[in-house]
Amino acid sequence: MKPSKIEISYKTIIFTVVFILSLFLLWALRDLIFLFFVCFMLMEALNPIVNKLQKFKIPRLGAIIIIYIAIITIFSFVFASIIPVLVEQTSGLVKTLPYTFEHFQILGYTAVDLSSQLKIIETIPGDIAKTVVSVFSNILSGFFVLVITLYLLLERKNFDEYSLQLFGQSGQSKAMGIVNLLEKRLGSWVVGELVLMSIIGLLSYIGYLILGLEFAVPLALIAGILELVPNIGPIFSTLIAAIIGLTVSPLTSLLVIIWGIIVQQLENNLIVPKVMKEAVGLSPIVTIFTIAVGAKFGGIGGAIIAVPIYLTIETVIRVLYSKK
Repeated sequence: MKPSKIEISYKTIIFTVVFILSLFLLWALRDLIFLFFVCFMLMEALNPIVNKLQKFKIPRLGAIIIIYIAIITIFSFVFASIIPVLVEQTSGLVKTLPYTFEHFQILGYTAVDLSSQLKIIETIPGDIAKTVVSVFSNILSGFFVLVITLYLLLERKNFDEYSLQLFGQSGQSKAMGIVNLLEKRLGSWVVGELVLMSIIGLLSYIGYLILGLEFAVPLALIAGILELVPNIGPIFSTLIAAIIGLTVSPLTSLLVIIWGIIVQQLENNLIVPKVMKEAVGLSPIVTIFTIAVGAKFGGIGGAIIAVPIYLTIETVIRVLYSKK
């Protein structure tokens, strides 16, 4: 019996080499790709507002500048209002935490013992901060995001022409179908997340004030930021607040946990379905699984962008294989 021969054409070899090199290139440029993806999401979120302003006979560049000024003004006002209180209370929080972990016991376990079992709680705020800092660590990065988003918004009206040049008449409808559906879904996700973060942060702040919890501002800010990681983030923010509640009394800590459960139930059964599900259309199971996969491969940053990446991939597949 003659041994079978396996022949590999030079085209297969070239394709394999090019494919592997492309993967290495994508990995080497992953930070830059991430920044462009953030810019693309911002463009998709802001473009509907730009289009509405243009209906009032405002030039496109003028509409974009108006939006930029409004965003910068709002953020400046918010930060100017909360930063003094935030710095003061955060300083007190940092000084209080070591005492809390050293002097309180729960069911025979010290807080230090519990903290060793719950290290992820301690690292999540830091990981989120590192993720934010890695993207907007300096003025150049922030300026880069604003400028690229500006150019994307200016060129958005020409996407029809560009898609025609790149993909021809037959591929233009598919390409624009992807872009238009992504604009709706990613834009809705960005706006929905901002609304959710604001609502959860405000509800947490009100509850902490009523319960007489110290450091309400930074704790509410943590709750709002951790809302970026749906379903998981609110649990950790409640546990952090409950630990601080021990500095007042065990009853305060218990009430903080109860308030956290109430907020989470409102979030899962009322707020999220109204704000996110109708806009994005993802089931909770798919959302949790997507976030888990993103966290596995990219940590906290991966968990945050897991849903937008999933929406992008799903949208591309849906449009490409659509019969219409």
